Amino acid sequence: MNRPTMFVMTALAATFFCSPASRALAQQPGPGSVSLLCKTSLGGSGFAFVTFSNLTTTIIPKGQTLFATKGNEAIKFEAAEAIPENGSVTYRTSATAFQEAGDCTGWY
Repeated sequence: MNRPTMFVMTALAATFFCSPASRALAQQPGPGSVSLLCKTSLGGSGFAFVTFSNLTTTIIPKGQTLFATKGNEAIKFEAAEAIPENGSVTYRTSATAFQEAGDCTGWY
């Protein structure tokens, strides 16, 4: 392949694998992780909303990776802004398992 083609392929792969709502395969809460209240709600045809609530006494910094699981599917988001204590943030996803309203498991 020529260089421009390789550059485009690399950029597309990076976009796919590094997108804010990319799937977090094999991610599970670890011993050092902090739990978040996680809820899903229907957003429309083909997407849902995932809401994380910070019930801790610390601010979650901008850029922190947030994880959510529901069923056998895990996804991740990057906090676009700091989340204060007792604050919440909502993200949009098209992940199949999250297409039903209810609880999910959230952590960072």
